[in-house]
Amino acid sequence: MIRGKRPEANLKRTYGKVLWICMGISTLLNAAFIFLMPNLGVKAYEAPPQPIIIELEEIPETRQERKPPPPPRPAVPIATDDTNVPDDVTIEITDLDLDLDDFAPPAPLHDLEEVELEEEEDEVVDIWSVEKRPKETKTVAPEYPEIARKAGLTGLIVVVVQLDKQGKVEKILQVIGEPKVFHEAAKEAAQQWEFSPAIQNDKPVRVRVQIPFKFQLE
Repeated sequence: MIRGKRPEANLKRTYGKVLWICMGISTLLNAAFIFLMPNLGVKAYEAPPQPIIIELEEIPETRQERKPPPPPRPAVPIATDDTNVPDDVTIEITDLDLDLDDFAPPAPLHDLEEVELEEEEDEVVDIWSVEKRPKETKTVAPEYPEIARKAGLTGLIVVVVQLDKQGKVEKILQVIGEPKVFHEAAKEAAQQWEFSPAIQNDKPVRVRVQIPFKFQLE
């Protein structure tokens, strides 16, 4: 027995018809909804405001504490051999005589200014900062150390000296160069050098000068 599909159960036959009917009904319902309620508005949901609780804390009143005054100093009696001085005499009510008449008065202000000016004038300056540089008036060649001559040593030694206001070597400040075997000979020779005075602000000044010595075998 051959079974076939019943015509009313075949959905494909009524698919198009049902679709159009549903679309028409949906369109009519939307148009009626818009026509009946044109000003329909949707409001956002607002949560109810939470109550704000303000707590007041009682702060105790601050008061400035006043310290009690210090106790009075104890009265110290004065030790003395004089029988005329009563026993209750203390330091607080005693007049002191320091006998300051023997001390010399302070020096006048103008004397202090002169001392300060003398100290400034004695300041040692560098040779490049003076107005008139010192020039050699007497030069002395150093003696070649015999031990360096036998060893065949040569070198360049620079002696930094300090000249006084007359241009004479006042002291040796530094000896630079190698080998050190030439240092003593260079210092002895530099001590005998003489220069013309260095001039700064139309006055002779003390100055630092470098004296080079070249030790070379002939």
